Amino acid sequence: MSGLPGACSAASASNVVDGLHRLMDHFGLVFAASDWIVPPEGAWTFIGDLNPQRAVGVTVTTTSPSPHAQALRHRLAEQLARGGYLRDPAWLDAFRAVPREAFLSHFAVPSPDGDHRVWDLGDVAARDDALAAVYTDTPLLTQRDAEGSATSSSTAPSLMALMLEALQVRDGMNVLEIGTGTGYNAALLAHRLGSDRVTSIDVDPGLVDTARRSLERAGYRPAAVCGDGAAGFSPRAPYDRLIATCGVARIPESWLRQVRPGGVILASVGFGLVRLTVSQPGGPASGPFLDYASFTPIRRTTEQVSPTTRDDLALADGNGATRRVPFPGWEVLEERMVVFLRSVAMPGVRQVTLDSRAGKEYVLADHVTGSWARVRQNHEDEAQAVENGPRRLWDELCVVAESWLAAGRPPLASYGLEVGSDGRHELWWESSGGRRVSTFPLPPA
Repeated sequence: MSGLPGACSAASASNVVDGLHRLMDHFGLVFAASDWIVPPEGAWTFIGDLNPQRAVGVTVTTTSPSPHAQALRHRLAEQLARGGYLRDPAWLDAFRAVPREAFLSHFAVPSPDGDHRVWDLGDVAARDDALAAVYTDTPLLTQRDAEGSATSSSTAPSLMALMLEALQVRDGMNVLEIGTGTGYNAALLAHRLGSDRVTSIDVDPGLVDTARRSLERAGYRPAAVCGDGAAGFSPRAPYDRLIATCGVARIPESWLRQVRPGGVILASVGFGLVRLTVSQPGGPASGPFLDYASFTPIRRTTEQVSPTTRDDLALADGNGATRRVPFPGWEVLEERMVVFLRSVAMPGVRQVTLDSRAGKEYVLADHVTGSWARVRQNHEDEAQAVENGPRRLWDELCVVAESWLAAGRPPLASYGLEVGSDGRHELWWESSGGRRVSTFPLPPA
């Protein structure tokens, strides 16, 4: 692995936070990918039932608009505008107009300790408080599996607004959304562009059906289809814009083929939100990283299962070879830029930080090759590693961290991604003067 250019800037989507391990498994928003387990037929229930032995779905209940909900909706929209997330008056109008509660019923709100408060919009006595929770700037868990991990959530409004603004849509454009979820984001797009201009795809037929009905009740009729989002949706291509509300390790080639030249792909690659402009049909496409962001990973099928933090720790709980290794320091390892660079340079490698009386322990796990490493600091610049498998994961991570330090800690705004027509991905880095300093070929995911 050759040197990797790399930094740290304040960002709106502060999803990469050390120590929220239970929250990671519940929402799939941080280092750990969420579980993707589809329950057997008949196992669905409301999210208000927190029995971990039962999988949880969502049923949307709509009521006539209330002045209280409208006031909360307008207040949130103004808050997003003051925070700089909403600048286009058309998007401000959409956030004022589209009722988020129309796409929710039972939902959970995360907390930093990994617990969550469950709300039921059908509970008349608690409805005002539930509506207040709907109109907070936070992600909402709307569906989970039997293990308690997220299979669907409603993205934090500030991140939704940031992404919709970054699309830079114009009237008459056609948009493909990857990841229908609750349908709320599709409704915002339909309000802005018109329902006939919006296509949304999700692999989960239950989610698509519920979202379609919620959209219709809210007055919107975009094309909501069930299928593999990584394949796009060619019957309505080409698209002027493609927005992915799920995470990918690499940009699928089908997306490049279905976005017209000059069109834009906006997606979370690793833990970074990237905006790519497509040069010609099938690529190449290139563009800058805009912010830190992380979403639940894209599912190719409803049977797809991703590892959990518990799986990571179980893999790394065996016997392995012990050796002394260099240690770049916790402040470096916990830098958001190092976390981001690891996510794109080491796709599929998952990280957990454990705090105990004996001190911090850094765990890396690659479930594909079975490689893992457990590292505990011994001295200021030295640590002891216990590791196993064909990959030296700690050495790879140190190359990432040290290359970023050697480059002068460049910020995320200095980085971009180029995707070739052959599917190859290259991370590039520009100097403060806008000159492209170097490129780094990324390994296949």
